[in-house]
Amino acid sequence: MEELIRILLKWARSILTVCFAAAVISAVISLLLPAYFTSTVTFLPTNPYMMDVSSLFRDAGAENPVYLFGGGEDRNRIITLAESRALESYLIEKYDLFNHYEIDLDDEQKDYWVSEALRDHFQMVKTPTKMLIVQVEDKDPDFAATMANDIVQRLDVLNKGVIDEKKMDAVALYAKKVTEQKEQVAKLTDSLKNTILNNPNDTVMSNILEILTERAVGEYANLATIYDRHVSALNQDHSTVYIIEEAVPAVKRTRPVRSMIVIGSVLVAFFAMSLIAIFIEKFKEFNLEEAKA
Repeated sequence: MEELIRILLKWARSILTVCFAAAVISAVISLLLPAYFTSTVTFLPTNPYMMDVSSLFRDAGAENPVYLFGGGEDRNRIITLAESRALESYLIEKYDLFNHYEIDLDDEQKDYWVSEALRDHFQMVKTPTKMLIVQVEDKDPDFAATMANDIVQRLDVLNKGVIDEKKMDAVALYAKKVTEQKEQVAKLTDSLKNTILNNPNDTVMSNILEILTERAVGEYANLATIYDRHVSALNQDHSTVYIIEEAVPAVKRTRPVRSMIVIGSVLVAFFAMSLIAIFIEKFKEFNLEEAKA
């Protein structure tokens, strides 16, 4: 340790000179670097069960409470949508990201570069408290805030599309059942009319057909009600996300952190010069020992 201190003291002037130069150069470079601002939106997915048929038209009421926010599957679905090509294409087209990120349109790999640039400036974060955060970084603080808010709105649209896809399947299923049951009611009604007209004395058959017709009409009414409920649930105007805090234009830049750049450069210069000084001094000692030998 004493030898190390001796070497560093011997080289103190050179080390300080290099460190000072590193500080000045890094400070100048950091001032030339563009400033970036970050805007964030904090939100949670809502519980899709809230707008489900079984929730909207249930009779149990308070016996089956519906929670406002969704669970892990709902969060993971939104995170997956945030990484999807659908969202990426929407953002690239709407915000003209080729020009915004200064991508050469003649480059054969322009799609790759714009995708990489977008991923460098946008990310989805899941916090330990299970909230979702959209972060957008840009040289223009207003652009960053606008894009962050728009991303969440678009995720809402995409997420609702995924959820409504299952609802549309149910609507199509019950629409088919209603049509089939309506045809069944029509057939039974015609059979009953024909029996009464053609065989007025056949009361047994008339009674049987009347009972079957009443049952079919009841089933038709039940299916029609279920179908109407599914259509109503599908047409509900609702959001699948609950925004806790919208993005606003950042006042303070997030990078570059100029002080850290300068400090880091000085530390690198100090350690580099220290290693060089130790190597040179040890090399001199080795040569002297060789000469004496």
